[in-house]
Amino acid sequence: MSQTGFQSPCIHQTSRAGLCALGAKLQAVQFFAPIEAHVYIQQQERKHQPTDKLKDCFIGLLGGISSLYLTDKVVRADPALQGSFGRSACAEQSTIQRTLLACSPDNVAQLRTACQELFQQHSMACRHAFNQGVLILDLDLQGQRTSKHAEQAAKGYFPGHRNAYGRQQARVLAAQYDEIVIDRLYPGNTSLSSLITSLIEETEGVLSLTPEQRCQVMWRIDASGGGEDQIDGLLQRGYHVHIKLKGSDRAYHLAQSVDIWHYDPAHPNRELGLVRRPHPYVRPTTQIAARYPQAKGGYKYHVIVSSLAPEQVIALSGRPPQTAWQAEPIILAYADTYDDRSGPIEHSFGEDSQGLTSGKRHRRVFVAQEVRMLLTSLAHNTLIWSRAWLAVGCPDLATLGILRLVRDVLGIPGQVTFDPHGMLREVAFNRLDPLAGKVAAGFAPILAPLGITVVLVEP
Repeated sequence: MSQTGFQSPCIHQTSRAGLCALGAKLQAVQFFAPIEAHVYIQQQERKHQPTDKLKDCFIGLLGGISSLYLTDKVVRADPALQGSFGRSACAEQSTIQRTLLACSPDNVAQLRTACQELFQQHSMACRHAFNQGVLILDLDLQGQRTSKHAEQAAKGYFPGHRNAYGRQQARVLAAQYDEIVIDRLYPGNTSLSSLITSLIEETEGVLSLTPEQRCQVMWRIDASGGGEDQIDGLLQRGYHVHIKLKGSDRAYHLAQSVDIWHYDPAHPNRELGLVRRPHPYVRPTTQIAARYPQAKGGYKYHVIVSSLAPEQVIALSGRPPQTAWQAEPIILAYADTYDDRSGPIEHSFGEDSQGLTSGKRHRRVFVAQEVRMLLTSLAHNTLIWSRAWLAVGCPDLATLGILRLVRDVLGIPGQVTFDPHGMLREVAFNRLDPLAGKVAAGFAPILAPLGITVVLVEP
């Protein structure tokens, strides 16, 4: 006899009610549609499609798992989490591993296309107001140490580890928005100077930059990408540059034309000066020399090359506009604008290592590692976008970093309620959690249009 009548809602306890709420939002905007449309992995389908297993891996990343085997503990053991992301079950970690190993270079390109489409849909950098100021793009390499037996592992530069093997991860970051525009993986002996042209061309495609917009884009790169050819190449394409010049000998000779050295209050051991006889590039540049006293006597020098006008660096450094006509504030502003580079790009690598534990997962197969890297980059950007969504209802959440978003926002315990059709209808946060009230206020305007109620409950 068939059952009829009222069916009661299903209530699940979960240790990640915040992540369940985010899952409902992502489902509503069909966040995973580009991956399902573009990525086709040639693997036999049994219980789960290959793209579903990539989705399970992505949910685990947002859950802060440090290793793939923890997917079973975090995602597979939490029906509320699965249902919030539109999954009726979670694949075992071993089958997710096999899917990653089954990926080909074509699958990497397909996933990169899907991530680019998602970036263009949700990114703030793609909607930057170029008429109001420059868009800052930071470019850097970070070494990823691995076993020497890993594919494309080679000896290279890995700070603090001599003769180490690994790979290099290249990143382009939209500094004002903390968004990863590009992540690429290379052999460990790859140098930044050899990658600049290809990364710039790829960035132009992701951001759909027109020639007019390039004039309002500034590339900020350290000395490893500060060769004459690299700087001239960027200037010829219409970009602004703010780059440390490569080569200590060249920096020493340029510094000899400095007339007046200015003390830098932010760095007691550094003095700054305007280079009066700058190196000629294809477009005019301002060149600022910096010197540091050495223990054995003498100075160490470096030079910052910038195509920005004084008014632009004054604005970027946060100084009053009237100081754009005073020599010392201008010189300090050029140095500060370069110093700020170490904040966004290096901070993004560090936050991914802490919050998304990217530094703890290195696949021996190069393609598998590329897929994991792209999913991690997508998780990073998803957290940045979700932070902006939450800030509408609770501005205090706008300052949180990746680690705190994963641990303190998405990791709030509570319970979720599904209707008889499996649709999420209520997210209840544990009111004893110190951030529960703010997170509930942030999610309420996001989930209300979806018919989902956000409440606080006693444990």
